[in-house]
Amino acid sequence: MANMCMTNLRVAEAMTRNFGTVYQDTPVHIVADLMLQNHWGEALIIDRDGTLQGIITQEHLVRSIAGGVPQDMPIKEIGYGDVITTRDEEELVDARDVMRQYRIGRLPVLDNSGAIIGMLTARDVCNGFSSKLEMLGEHMYAVMENIAEAIQVITCEGIVCFWNQEAERLFGIKAEEIAGQKMADFFPDDLLLKVIHTLDTYHNVPCELKEGQYVMRSAVPVILPGGEIVGAVCTTQDVTHYRTLMDRLDKANSRVRNLERIIGLKEEEKDKSFYTVNPKTRRVLLQAQKVACTDATVLIQGESGTGKELMARVLYENSKRNRQPFIEVNCSAIPETLFESEMFGYESGTFTGAQKNGKKGKFELAQGGTIFLDEIGELPLEMQAKLLRVLQERRFYRVGGTTPITCDVRVVAATNQNLSQLVEEGKFRSDLYYRLNVVILEIPPLRQRKDDIPGLARRFLKQLAFEYERTIDTLEDEVIDIFANYSWPGNVRQLHNLLESVVILAEGSQICQKSLEEAGVLELLLDETANNNSRVSAEAADNDSAVFPASLDDMVVKHEREVIIRALEKCRNNKAEAAKMLGIPRSTLYYKLKSLGISAKQGLNN
Repeated sequence: MANMCMTNLRVAEAMTRNFGTVYQDTPVHIVADLMLQNHWGEALIIDRDGTLQGIITQEHLVRSIAGGVPQDMPIKEIGYGDVITTRDEEELVDARDVMRQYRIGRLPVLDNSGAIIGMLTARDVCNGFSSKLEMLGEHMYAVMENIAEAIQVITCEGIVCFWNQEAERLFGIKAEEIAGQKMADFFPDDLLLKVIHTLDTYHNVPCELKEGQYVMRSAVPVILPGGEIVGAVCTTQDVTHYRTLMDRLDKANSRVRNLERIIGLKEEEKDKSFYTVNPKTRRVLLQAQKVACTDATVLIQGESGTGKELMARVLYENSKRNRQPFIEVNCSAIPETLFESEMFGYESGTFTGAQKNGKKGKFELAQGGTIFLDEIGELPLEMQAKLLRVLQERRFYRVGGTTPITCDVRVVAATNQNLSQLVEEGKFRSDLYYRLNVVILEIPPLRQRKDDIPGLARRFLKQLAFEYERTIDTLEDEVIDIFANYSWPGNVRQLHNLLESVVILAEGSQICQKSLEEAGVLELLLDETANNNSRVSAEAADNDSAVFPASLDDMVVKHEREVIIRALEKCRNNKAEAAKMLGIPRSTLYYKLKSLGISAKQGLNN
């Protein structure tokens, strides 16, 4: 970087504009007086038009006079006539090279018109480079001091030579206290010292500096272009905020899953944890129960909210590993920088402040049991490669470890995306895809299994009444009919969320049409029911030729689009409220807006 910046230094930035000129016919003795009076080291010889004719240096003039040159001789007779010049826009390094090549100590500087505008001496070249280096040093220091990451630099002898403001904050030591001191006196096992001793490179090494403060560290040796090692540098990034959010999410998900699990075990037998009476879905469930007794890798596919996690539970509960751990991993929720340490753990002593005995990763926690990789389609390509290596080799290393750990884990993955299409688009590795899809279980959306709606609704009603300590034991048939005529774009999850809001706001021990109205969901449900009835009537009237006007998929897409637009209108285009009303995640709503071609303001315009 410094060399590149040096090439941008021009002659005009280093030259001096204070130089002497004499006419070519000026006598030698007058030139000598002028050079002494003005302290000129050299003088340019010009004609009456200002054109450069030669150059005379103080040394050469003194030697000429001492050699007996007549005092009245024109200066042109003893000056150097063949003068090498440079341009003001020429790079300083090129001008320096010319001076070295011809062994001269000065160059007259001309502008584009050929006029003399300055003099460049060897001293000017040195001063120019020195000033530039000083400016670059100041800029680099300012950047390193104000960067968001902590930067620590040590020499090969382990002496701290740089410690920026963020390092002061993270490690609690002022720069003036540690600069010039041995790193080992403050941090005996620091990562930087390992780099100096081993010349290894470390990237994204997790570290807990103190309780509750997590960082990611990267350290490399500092090697000059000639191969000389002069020290090591380490950057440290504070990731406490992201780790805290992940922990909160994990705890919240854990509480929800535990509650659902407790209620489910009390109400239903294990083999009925995934409820369905629909023949097509029943076949999928039977396939899951059949493959559960093997160790085959299973890929569960289906739209958001169809029950992929419950299907994974069916596989686990009916497997020979059901007394071993069941570890759930949301692949879309793990930051890329933390993926390796979260999935595979890290060894003790890998970095300063690490837990004494290291930390187990998800695969190690699932040892002997089952690991459920949800949202596998969201995994970035780099992380896919790391996961594939573990699946192929059946072993892994902790971060900082050298001993392989055998991986005895059954893998179940799930996605709401079309992985084969992602493979074609280059967004998902084909080798990982074929490794995962040994057995594929495709869960139909709720709109294709409406015979499940009554049973699901009654199960959810029991669970929610128990959770919220409500005495609600009846779901009126009219409510079931309304549910059956709705398309449920959010699938089973939307049904559960909608019933949850109804249970919270309902009065009495029965859920009737008025209960739906009190919860603010009746209009949404009835609007689609009315549209469905009118659409069926219109289609019947236009169907005398026995030609069905559209496929079921086309009708479903059209209905779904209308429902979303009405929800946006009702919520005045507030997407968060619309997603809540529809019982689907906001990310799913954004996806459907894009895939269905619904513009941002369409809900209000319609």
